[in-house]
Amino acid sequence: MNQIIDGFSKRAAKLVIPVGFMVISTAAHAGMVITPTFTAAFNSDFGANAAAAQAAWVAAASIFTSNFSDNIHINITVDAVADNSIFGRSATSLNSYSYASLRAAVVNDATTADDNTAIGANGSLTVADPTAGSGTWWVTRSQAKALGLIADDSSDDGTTTFGAGNAFTFSGPIASGTYDFQGVAAHEISEVMGRLGLGGEAIGSYANSYTLIDAFSFSGAGTRVLGNGGVGGQGSFSINNGTTLLKQYNDQASNGQDYRDWAPGTNDAINQYSASGVTNPVSTVDLQQMDVLGYNRALVASIPEPSTFLLLASALAAGGLLRRRG
Repeated sequence: MNQIIDGFSKRAAKLVIPVGFMVISTAAHAGMVITPTFTAAFNSDFGANAAAAQAAWVAAASIFTSNFSDNIHINITVDAVADNSIFGRSATSLNSYSYASLRAAVVNDATTADDNTAIGANGSLTVADPTAGSGTWWVTRSQAKALGLIADDSSDDGTTTFGAGNAFTFSGPIASGTYDFQGVAAHEISEVMGRLGLGGEAIGSYANSYTLIDAFSFSGAGTRVLGNGGVGGQGSFSINNGTTLLKQYNDQASNGQDYRDWAPGTNDAINQYSASGVTNPVSTVDLQQMDVLGYNRALVASIPEPSTFLLLASALAAGGLLRRRG
């Protein structure tokens, strides 16, 4: 079974692919290929900035194709609205699996030390279902390809949508009062790739829904936080069953935003919040997370220098910060 999740707002939706588009293929090597389909609305809404916005989106996609080597095609529709009612939003189709099947796919796909820690005796991805059989487990289409759960194909894997009415910088230093479009795009692309949590919410008629990333949320050794943990009780990303808490997740119970974006702190591409006029790097922990979510980390020698990881988390204006809205 499958459902479509829209704007990461945990609601079922119909995915509409607008007519009129431009296809550009982005690939760093013979492995992962991310292909954007820019809609007519994207080009018309961004107007004179359309070419720059396209280039920034492609640069964001290249972060993933440079760092991960899965031999798959990820196909993403890139859309826009003319105003600033949306900052950045993702929509993707989800496939459900039993926890046992999902874990077996992760075990079969393990290629790195972090993967082996996650599935090991003291790892976060335990043999026993963390929900004791009461939950439904989901992965995105592109994530299912990476894990070998479905065959690689050319079908659409999701949509990223942006508000052309926002003040963006598309390349170079981020101007005061503007936001890094490349970073916003990277944030949304990573969600289509599976960096999203459901935290036990319902997907359509399926209550108690979770994604793979939810299994990596802990507040301490052996203490899972599959949902939001209540106000101030959010979990942190851990690959070793909570023994080491690598980075804290967003306080979803307080702000109603995404379960598995990062809480405020050090500038990071995956933060829930960011100030304007700054760049946020894709950190080592961001790459670790995508690795254990099913993507095969490329050799260190193929990873771009940190200066290329100048990304900004997607967000909306609120109290001097931007917060991404679904």
